[in-house]
Amino acid sequence: MINMTQTTVEKIASLLSQAGNAHHHYEQTVLKGVYDLDWHIWYAEYALEHGLGNLLDRSLTLERLSEFLSQSNEQYERENTDRSWADYTAQKLVESF
Repeated sequence: MINMTQTTVEKIASLLSQAGNAHHHYEQTVLKGVYDLDWHIWYAEYALEHGLGNLLDRSLTLERLSEFLSQSNEQYERENTDRSWADYTAQKLVESF
């Protein structure tokens, strides 16, 4: 039997990976290669527009999610884990929400 929480984590990780690919394209084309200091806001907007709330079965505000993504990224960098950022953050999202 498939663990529903694990399936949700995998779907969220996939969504975050898609956001990463789309954001990379945005940085290269719209920002002309300039690093986006507000990446977490962009990711949050993308994730919310593409169904993150449905995957978590709750609504989130753009502000709350972007703050969470920024903090999760800081934790991810401190932990220096072998997991991908998307997998790490998806797990944290499921645990937190």
